[in-house]
Amino acid sequence: MSTTRSRPHEWVPWSALGAMLGAVLWTAMPWVQRIALGTRPYVATAYDVVACAGWLLMVWGLVGFRSTFRAQYGRLGRVGVWTTGVGMALVAVVLARAVVAFVDAGFRAVPATGEDPAGLVVTITAFLGLGVTLTGAGVLGVALRRLEGPTFSASLLLVGAAVVPALVVGLRFLSLLPLALGMLVVRTPLVLVPFGVGWLALGRLVWTVSRHDRST
Repeated sequence: MSTTRSRPHEWVPWSALGAMLGAVLWTAMPWVQRIALGTRPYVATAYDVVACAGWLLMVWGLVGFRSTFRAQYGRLGRVGVWTTGVGMALVAVVLARAVVAFVDAGFRAVPATGEDPAGLVVTITAFLGLGVTLTGAGVLGVALRRLEGPTFSASLLLVGAAVVPALVVGLRFLSLLPLALGMLVVRTPLVLVPFGVGWLALGRLVWTVSRHDRST
């Protein structure tokens, strides 16, 4: 397959940096919140604000990825980009709602009370958005595998970002996970860590390719 690419826009390397920074922030915030606030559930905290900012940076990274590779990745890549984009948009709505709740509460953490009538809708939207996002990331990984260049690690990690959560959830559903690991999966965002790592690799790939293309 041809590796010909148009000269990248000035903002593309910045979007790659945004993708990497965003992946670190979004992946780390649930763990930081757990350390700082314990296991009590919250509707909104300052950590949700940082996670939302990180997620939006990751969306910007997807735009940079599309700008860099759209002439190469073909139909499969387009499906992956649009699927991931739809999923990320749904998650962004959920994160934005938490930000609004945090601001509305006077920039104070809002504990979950079980009295939120929209809570079920928000939960379904979050799970649906993450599921669609992970599926799209897996498709992007497969599309990247078909390209020449330094795409192997990003491709493998993005495929893993989709496969690992699906495998873990499947094993959990079938009660085949050890009890300790099963509780860890239920109580923490452990299954989403591969996606954060995969997105970090995607940002690094876009950075490497865009900087190389600008220097040639």
